Amino acid sequence: MKKTLLSFGLALLITAAANAVPSDVTYAEGDVTTRLSSGKQQDTSIGDVLNTGDSVKTGQDGQAELDQKGVTIKVSHGTVFTLMERSQAGQTSSVMSVALGSIRFRYDKLTGQEPMVRTNGAVAGVRGTEFSVFAGADGSTLIAVDSGQVTVQAEGKSVELASAEGVEVPLGQPPGDKFVVHSDQIDYSKWNGDKLSAMLADPIAALQSVQTALTGYIKDANDYSSMLKDYREKLLAEQQKLAAIRNEKGKAEGDKYASEIVSPLLTQTINLGLNMRFSALAALSLRRFVGGRLYLFMKERYIANVEDPTYTDFLAQYDSLLSSFEQSIVPFLVQADI
Repeated sequence: MKKTLLSFGLALLITAAANAVPSDVTYAEGDVTTRLSSGKQQDTSIGDVLNTGDSVKTGQDGQAELDQKGVTIKVSHGTVFTLMERSQAGQTSSVMSVALGSIRFRYDKLTGQEPMVRTNGAVAGVRGTEFSVFAGADGSTLIAVDSGQVTVQAEGKSVELASAEGVEVPLGQPPGDKFVVHSDQIDYSKWNGDKLSAMLADPIAALQSVQTALTGYIKDANDYSSMLKDYREKLLAEQQKLAAIRNEKGKAEGDKYASEIVSPLLTQTINLGLNMRFSALAALSLRRFVGGRLYLFMKERYIANVEDPTYTDFLAQYDSLLSSFEQSIVPFLVQADI
């Protein structure tokens, strides 16, 4: 059983590597660092190649530009950007994750297989050639389209954006009404500053929004985990059956059974593991870049008044959120066999 699970984990890594779309760093200025999927952190330099699981973080004076097979990705200052993957309709697809900050995407050519873009509270399906994504400190998202079309989804609802249209998505809520906008008209610093001020004015409500979004990611991870367990058991049974067929009927019959039954089942199992981890990493991003930052802001604000009822109430709810995260998400992040 252990050997089978290790083989499954290896297959997942091989499949992810085969489907990964690397991004080349074509420009970097100021404070720009890369955190590799291995955990190693390094300065980002022109010519670096980023792969699935790698993140780019820019400081207040940092900027970077990436190229991903005809997609130009302009990373502004104060931004955290990660290359991710998930499975959709049985196909592994790239996901560009904007945890915080501002990014502008420009597609030289649309192929019909454009990667998704996600923030802490929304997902965008891309059919546009140029658009911008703004991820706020409170988990809010603002997407502005310069040309083409982008479908923005959150909380089971979607909005279709055309050229010169934008939409804002509060954390844990569906997209709002779309409006006329151009990305170059948006001052991210002011927009994000307003979101931060509103979040600190009602930190309990902000934390509840984080909890709502986290609950959704926990449900997704658990659902995928449950299906993954069933598929692992099916895969093990079919692998044992395959061994018997090869032993009794020969290699040709075994290869046929492997191609028709075992390989498709292995692919489905791998995809479930990929999506389970995707949900867990999305929850980690939410906890780190929204919940965790809110905690630090509150700690700084009440450093001389730790008995204030607003602060103590916030801490109690924050501890509850951390407990929920650690019990429900951390096991998915640390287990050896996805």
